[in-house]
Amino acid sequence: MNGVITDDEDIHELATKEVFSNIGVNLSLESYRKFCLGRTDKTAFKDLFKKFKIEGQTTKDLIAKKSVKYQKLIQGNLKVYPGVIQLIKNLYKDYTLALTSSSTFDEVQLVVDQLGIKDLFKVIVTSKDVIHGKPHPEPYLLTASRLNIEPASCLVIEDSENGILSAKKAGMKCVAISNTEDPNKLIKADRIIDNFSQLTDAYIQNV
Repeated sequence: MNGVITDDEDIHELATKEVFSNIGVNLSLESYRKFCLGRTDKTAFKDLFKKFKIEGQTTKDLIAKKSVKYQKLIQGNLKVYPGVIQLIKNLYKDYTLALTSSSTFDEVQLVVDQLGIKDLFKVIVTSKDVIHGKPHPEPYLLTASRLNIEPASCLVIEDSENGILSAKKAGMKCVAISNTEDPNKLIKADRIIDNFSQLTDAYIQNV
């Protein structure tokens, strides 16, 4: 979702930085991208707690505060990437679609409801559904299982290195779009595109 459908990584970053700043930790852009991009808050915050030796706090409490902050910031400020909503509607006509996100259930529900695309996805997997987030393959393996199809029959659209690793470890094909990452970090994908107009049916069939 984030970085593929929604152009909201800046809002996730702002919400994350704010909750860490409130406990005395100044999170740099480099640290945010290293620990948080394409990962669940549960995994990212756990690693950040270790890095900054945070005590007297819990990751669960901080994640809840970050999620509330994100949901407040996103109201009226939700941006999507050009062409992605029409692409989803077009793909829905011929393919079974699923949404596999590292975001929380509440964050995903808010976005898909606001965009009116919830019913276009047969399956939605969020961070609450998995023990191991991306780059672990569990999110995509669970998605395939709930779709009742083999992982090899799936094509994933990803924007992050961690997401690509998750998809490939799950045995799926992956097209990366360079919305949020340098293309050099996306080289493990089967293909790399820079805009959604490239993702035609003929292109998909040849991945």
